[in-house]
Amino acid sequence: MKDLKKMVILSNLLAISIILSILEGFYPIIPVPSAKIGFANIITLLVFYMYGFKEAFIITIFRVVLVALLSRSFSITFMMGLAGGILSVIVMQVIKKLKFNMITVSVMGSIFHAIGQILIGTQILATTILYLYLPVMLLTSIPAGILTGIISLKLLKTGFIQSLQKSKKIVEEKEEETND
Repeated sequence: MKDLKKMVILSNLLAISIILSILEGFYPIIPVPSAKIGFANIITLLVFYMYGFKEAFIITIFRVVLVALLSRSFSITFMMGLAGGILSVIVMQVIKKLKFNMITVSVMGSIFHAIGQILIGTQILATTILYLYLPVMLLTSIPAGILTGIISLKLLKTGFIQSLQKSKKIVEEKEEETND
């Protein structure tokens, strides 16, 4: 039953991240082509700190694939987003293990998301011209990573996680009552 509860919470967090990603695509905030703040990465960070690397990695892959399915967009942007997401989560794991704070983990994840996108884009398009766009992406990645890191940290501190855990405890108590 414990695994089922974890799966339900992770499924809800995945749904939230998908909604955030889709909404952010409709309402671009950063006036740079294809640049986003990455509000869905708040969920990735929360999952990363609540459950760990494996769960954050899975949530990231599922989010990118499901957003592509829902938006019918299995194009180069899908491949770039997937590569960026995978590299981002791997780097965040390394940075977290080095005992850096959540905001630093977020910024490094954001930076390496951009690097992953450029690396795969240059391979798919067979051109190095995309490297010229990397400085612009990095300039937007740093403040985006700071913002998502601050929001994630606030959610952890203000009880978002505790409210999830409380709802988990309520479900456990109800199950115990029905089992008795």
